Amino acid sequence: MAPDATTRGDVTLFLSGDVMTGRAIDQVLPVPSDPVLYEPWVRNALDYVELAERASGRIPDAVEPSYI
Repeated sequence: MAPDATTRGDVTLFLSGDVMTGRAIDQVLPVPSDPVLYEPWVRNALDYVELAERASGRIPDAVEPSYI
């Protein structure tokens, strides 16, 4: 059946881009990786945690993966 203007269905939309989501996520897990970053503007991933906390409030330490 060919879709037409009266046909309705689910739509899945995936957006991606360079949003730096992984820069600090591991820093709040129970066993974080080394926070050293090799970027000219930020050298420590904990700086990203601080930015997130300024925008959204306190982030607990050592969270379970399900928190993320």
